[in-house]
Amino acid sequence: MSDIEKVSLRVFGRDITLACPADEKQQLLAAAELLNSELSNIKDKENGLILAGLSLANNQLVNDESNDIPSTEEVLSLIEKIDRALQT
Repeated sequence: MSDIEKVSLRVFGRDITLACPADEKQQLLAAAELLNSELSNIKDKENGLILAGLSLANNQLVNDESNDIPSTEEVLSLIEKIDRALQT
Protein backbone atom coordinates (compact mmCIF):
# COMPACT_ATOMS: atom_id res chain seq x y z
CA MET A 1 0.00 0.00 0.00
CA SER A 2 1.31 3.45 -0.90
CA ASP A 3 1.92 6.26 1.53
CA ILE A 4 -0.61 9.07 1.43
CA GLU A 5 0.60 12.53 0.42
CA LYS A 6 -1.08 15.91 0.51
CA VAL A 7 -0.97 17.60 -2.88
CA SER A 8 -1.66 21.31 -3.36
CA LEU A 9 -3.23 22.24 -6.66
CA ARG A 10 -4.57 25.37 -8.30
CA VAL A 11 -7.62 24.59 -10.44
CA PHE A 12 -9.85 27.22 -12.02
CA GLY A 13 -8.16 29.89 -9.92
CA ARG A 14 -8.81 28.04 -6.67
CA ASP A 15 -6.21 26.53 -4.39
CA ILE A 16 -7.12 23.07 -3.15
CA THR A 17 -5.27 20.42 -1.20
CA LEU A 18 -6.07 16.78 -1.75
CA ALA A 19 -4.75 13.58 -0.23
CA CYS A 20 -3.69 10.86 -2.63
CA PRO A 21 -1.44 7.81 -2.69
CA ALA A 22 2.18 8.86 -3.24
CA ASP A 23 2.44 6.77 -6.39
CA GLU A 24 -0.52 8.66 -7.92
CA LYS A 25 0.77 12.17 -7.18
CA GLN A 26 2.23 12.83 -10.64
CA GLN A 27 -0.94 11.59 -12.32
CA LEU A 28 -3.02 13.94 -10.15
CA LEU A 29 -0.77 16.88 -11.02
CA ALA A 30 -1.02 16.02 -14.71
CA ALA A 31 -4.82 15.76 -14.43
CA ALA A 32 -5.00 19.22 -12.83
CA GLU A 33 -2.81 20.62 -15.60
CA LEU A 34 -5.03 19.02 -18.24
CA LEU A 35 -8.17 20.40 -16.58
CA ASN A 36 -6.68 23.89 -16.35
CA SER A 37 -5.70 23.68 -20.01
CA GLU A 38 -9.23 22.67 -20.96
CA LEU A 39 -10.70 25.47 -18.81
CA SER A 40 -8.52 28.07 -20.50
CA ASN A 41 -10.28 27.28 -23.80
CA ILE A 42 -13.78 27.84 -22.40
CA LYS A 43 -15.38 31.27 -22.59
CA ASP A 44 -18.40 30.47 -20.37
CA LYS A 45 -16.62 30.66 -17.00
CA GLU A 46 -19.86 30.30 -15.03
CA ASN A 47 -20.28 26.76 -16.33
CA GLY A 48 -16.60 26.20 -17.05
CA LEU A 49 -16.04 23.21 -14.80
CA ILE A 50 -19.05 21.39 -16.17
CA LEU A 51 -18.11 22.13 -19.77
CA ALA A 52 -14.47 21.15 -19.21
CA GLY A 53 -15.54 17.92 -17.52
CA LEU A 54 -17.86 17.06 -20.36
CA SER A 55 -15.20 17.85 -22.93
CA LEU A 56 -12.61 15.70 -21.18
CA ALA A 57 -15.10 12.87 -20.67
CA ASN A 58 -16.05 13.02 -24.34
CA ASN A 59 -12.38 12.91 -25.37
CA GLN A 60 -11.87 9.90 -23.11
CA LEU A 61 -14.83 8.08 -24.62
CA VAL A 62 -13.71 8.83 -28.17
CA ASN A 63 -10.16 7.67 -27.45
CA ASP A 64 -11.10 4.65 -25.35
CA GLU A 65 -10.30 1.63 -27.48
CA SER A 66 -12.13 -0.75 -25.17
CA ASN A 67 -15.41 1.20 -25.55
CA ASP A 68 -16.04 0.54 -21.85
CA ILE A 69 -18.51 3.40 -21.31
CA PRO A 70 -19.07 4.28 -17.64
CA SER A 71 -22.58 4.05 -16.29
CA THR A 72 -24.59 7.13 -15.43
CA GLU A 73 -24.15 6.28 -11.74
CA GLU A 74 -20.36 6.17 -12.13
CA VAL A 75 -20.30 9.54 -13.89
CA LEU A 76 -22.59 11.14 -11.30
CA SER A 77 -20.48 9.72 -8.48
CA LEU A 78 -17.34 11.19 -10.03
CA ILE A 79 -19.02 14.58 -10.48
CA GLU A 80 -20.09 14.52 -6.80
CA LYS A 81 -16.52 13.70 -5.69
CA ILE A 82 -15.12 16.56 -7.77
CA ASP A 83 -17.75 18.95 -6.44
CA ARG A 84 -16.99 17.98 -2.82
CA ALA A 85 -13.25 18.44 -3.41
CA LEU A 86 -13.76 21.89 -4.91
CA GLN A 87 -16.00 23.01 -2.04
CA THR A 88 -13.34 22.48 0.64
